[in-house]
Formats: sequence, C-alpha cells, structure tokens
Amino acid sequence: MAITFRIDDGHHSPLPNPAIITADQLAALRDLLAEQAMRLGVVLLRPTYGVTGDAAFELEARVCPLALAVVSQCFDHDPAVIAVIEEAQFLGRRVRIWQTERAGDIMIGIAVNPDAAPVMSVNGFDALAILTGLGLDREQTGSIPMAELRQRLTDPRIRRRLDDNPRIAPFLETLNAMAALKAEDREYNFAWI
Repeated sequence: MAITFRIDDGHHSPLPNPAIITADQLAALRDLLAEQAMRLGVVLLRPTYGVTGDAAFELEARVCPLALAVVSQCFDHDPAVIAVIEEAQFLGRRVRIWQTERAGDIMIGIAVNPDAAPVMSVNGFDALAILTGLGLDREQTGSIPMAELRQRLTDPRIRRRLDDNPRIAPFLETLNAMAALKAEDREYNFAWI
C-alpha cells in the first residue's frame, strides 16, 4: 500500500465538468507540453501518483505557465475544454487527463494539486517512517497546515530525527520543497492519502 503526500490548496468549490477529448488532441497536447518543457526547463506532464488498477492511464499536466490560446489550440478551441483549462489556470492547478477503461472516453478535468506543487507516492513503510519522523499520527489519511509542516521541519529535535533515518533521507528534498510553497490568497495544507 502506498501513501501519497501532496499539497491541498483548500479550494473545494464546484468545478467545471470534465470534458471529453480525442486521442489526437491528447497527442497534440503531449507534443506541446514536451516542446514547452524543453523551452522552460520544467516538467509539464507526469503520470499521476497512486493510480489504481482500474485506470487505463492517468496523467497530470501543468497548464498555468502557458497561454490559454496556445493550449486550447490542441483541442480545436473546444469550449468545454477551454472552461476546464481556464478554471485550472485561475485556480493555479494542474489539469488531470484520464481514461478509465481501454476503450473508454479520454477525459480532461481539474486536478486537486496546485500547479507547481511536488507530489510523493511513498510505500507504506517509508510513509509511516515519514509521519513518525515528523511527529504526526500514523493515520493513512490526514492533513496539517503548511505552517505546521514548516515548523516541524525546522525544529532541531525533529530535523535530527529526520536526517538520521535512512528511510526518510530520499524524501527530505521533496518535503522541503513542499514546505517552501506559499499561496498568495490562502494557506496550503500538507495532506496525505
């Protein structure tokens, strides 16, 4: 069993309905994101962490660094897709692309992750070591305010415990990157599911 550590932006209002896209449109988006990733020097498309065996595939794409018109061109300026991309850019989130069965529709919707936020999918033993190291309850799901994560990562006693544990060492850089994220209009939460 894996536990996914992610950033929760706290925005839970109704979102636009996901839109259906074609395989050719997905290919055009992948080409655009690959080209722009080279230009910008950042990863813009990645597999979603924690995908269940039910999904044929699931991806998340960063669209915030790109112009709406450029991205929507991949989808022949479909109004349903534009609504999804525009709302994702407004909220500062990624878009999620998935297909639940091999012959099913390919969908695009708004992801739960903020645009530039790292995500870690960690096996159960290492995830429990991270939670214990941070001094958190070893529950499979939970969240704390980002300010509390920052405080825990800078507490000398907790930091020493984290630095001394070889199970946690590979994840410290990502934990620090998560703690460094700050939202302009609200505080993020550090969540695990």
